[in-house]
Amino acid sequence: MDEFLNWDPGEFENISHIHVEQGMVWKPYIFLENSVTKQSELGTNSLSVIVDSDGILEWNPTEVFQITCTADVRNFPFDTQTCTMVFEAVGYTGSELAMQSIDEHLDFHGTAGTAGWVVEETEMMTNTEGENIHITSSITLRRNPVYFILNVLLPIVLLSTMNIFVFMLPVQSGEKAGYAITVFLSLAVFLTIVSSNLPENSESVSIVNVYVFMNTLLSVIIALVTIVQIRLFHRDPEIPVPKVLAKIAMLFTKQPSGMVHQMTKKENQETTETKNVSKLNKKRNGQPTTTYNTLFTSQSTVGWPHVVKAFDNIFFVVFLTMNLVITVTIFALAVHHQKPADEDHGEEH
Repeated sequence: MDEFLNWDPGEFENISHIHVEQGMVWKPYIFLENSVTKQSELGTNSLSVIVDSDGILEWNPTEVFQITCTADVRNFPFDTQTCTMVFEAVGYTGSELAMQSIDEHLDFHGTAGTAGWVVEETEMMTNTEGENIHITSSITLRRNPVYFILNVLLPIVLLSTMNIFVFMLPVQSGEKAGYAITVFLSLAVFLTIVSSNLPENSESVSIVNVYVFMNTLLSVIIALVTIVQIRLFHRDPEIPVPKVLAKIAMLFTKQPSGMVHQMTKKENQETTETKNVSKLNKKRNGQPTTTYNTLFTSQSTVGWPHVVKAFDNIFFVVFLTMNLVITVTIFALAVHHQKPADEDHGEEH
């Protein structure tokens, strides 16, 4: 209120109020303290101030604000963010200027929210710290995760599942290594997409980002294991299979007795000679005798291809279990806004 800006409307053709430029009347110097752009006074010279006949001035400045917000992306894309705007009056003490928020919340006039975000809560409050006077306006936003789930998270889950099925491909197909490398490159692309959607200055690490990284790491391990398996499959069959690997192969394959041993030409020749000697002994003595062929068959039924097949079955179960555990754990932490155990230390918000 300005006592020098009042008049009697009856003496001035019943004019109850007038509009003047904001530069023509007194107003406090108010600016946005945490603005990203250059700090400047609210409003412009072309903005009008309403002056009533009783001396009350109403000033409604309009601005587009760009502010800094400390983002906590731990639960991205199921996260909520709180942004605060701090308006400060400079050059006046608390005894010279009284500034307070009329309401305790923000009024969006029915247009709350924006694409990808939903306004959860707003708050307005007045803070007086020493000689400074602040009006603090806080907005709590909740991210809409549907877009990110359909376009990023679900493809990552499907790729991580497809990655495990490399152990269902036989080495003879020639596609085992190519399949593993292709899935790894796809996960690397999605890791880049997730990282590009997160702020670089965040103090916390996104759980989803950790999930994608862990799947990428598993993909690297699967690719290396696949390459070693291909190497073992094409190993020289004359090199004997260690007893431990032979036991594992017979344990994790369905029909160990029906396995076909890959023999060299020399082994084929020796086997044929053994059969001839066996038949000759039977004719001479009239009694069955133990042949070297029986001993050879019982000791040499497990080859390197059978070892690779057994480890395919083992790795399929192991990596499938790991993938399920990681996926369920990560999504449970993200949805319920819980913190991992290794990061459960104090954090300032």
